[in-house]
Amino acid sequence: MKKILFISVIVTILAACSSERVNFSQLQDRSGMFYLVNSDKPFSGDVVSYSGGRIEFEGKIDKGLREATWTYYYPNGQKKMEGNYKEGVKDGTWTYWKDNGTQEGIELYKYGKLLSNEGTVPQEPKPDTVKVIVQAPAAPAPAEPKKVVAKPQAVVWERLHGGPVKFLDGVPYSGPVVKYQKSGIKELDGYFTRGKKSGKWIYYDRRGDIKDVKYY
Repeated sequence: MKKILFISVIVTILAACSSERVNFSQLQDRSGMFYLVNSDKPFSGDVVSYSGGRIEFEGKIDKGLREATWTYYYPNGQKKMEGNYKEGVKDGTWTYWKDNGTQEGIELYKYGKLLSNEGTVPQEPKPDTVKVIVQAPAAPAPAEPKKVVAKPQAVVWERLHGGPVKFLDGVPYSGPVVKYQKSGIKELDGYFTRGKKSGKWIYYDRRGDIKDVKYY
């Protein structure tokens, strides 16, 4: 009887431990796969991230990749967005809300590819759907000084997370990225659009000379 009771206690403890969520900050992104620090095995389990003592996002990772339902929150605790991941990329319906709880939009993905969206979620215009509005010529406005638009500052590679789709602060990243070698010499220059490589990417060798150029 005592032996059965002891085994029951052990099973209960193991079940409780397996249900614990790991803080996302304890994980490392190694070429798109998540690992616990000092571990050589891709992580599997539930994760949660905190900001200012409040939950920032929560979800599940399976064999190093985001999987199943992930939920992101505003600082006031209201849901910001929620949807499913499949093998590290968005898949299925993603819903977005304003910080007052009002639904803002819906996106539909198929294995990382955006199929459609509804509401006010930003969408890139397509050439065949752009409307041309012709207006009567207006009186010429006074010339304004030419504004110089500063180029966006490149994000360091280590700040990005995710698999085939890269994220910055829980959102698919769009913008320039740079990566440096341990010596401090630049390793690559590139650009992401909605979390995926795009445009011209330059790779450098150990001396900082251009080794390869690719286009995505």
